[in-house]
Amino acid sequence: GGFPVGSTINACTKGLWVWSEPIEAKAPDGTPISVLVMDTEGIGALDASSDHDLRVFSLALLLSSTLLYNSVGAIDEQALSTLSLVAQLTRHIRVKAG
Repeated sequence: GGFPVGSTINACTKGLWVWSEPIEAKAPDGTPISVLVMDTEGIGALDASSDHDLRVFSLALLLSSTLLYNSVGAIDEQALSTLSLVAQLTRHIRVKAG
């Protein structure tokens, strides 16, 4: 099971997908929690605009308490630029919410 993963920059995921069942776990303090796993299409897919990327990523940020950012290959200038955009967007959302 799991989300499909491709070996190219072509998107396997379109938009935002949510795993069908929560994963039951425990927080570090022992409190029971339910974890929902989401997958989004990558930033910079060949068939998507930057506006589309921003909307999908913003929705993922708003729905998440923890975000994992995955990058293909070595961390290069483009990966750092994208990660910088992610950090700026996160700060902007937190400022608006707080």
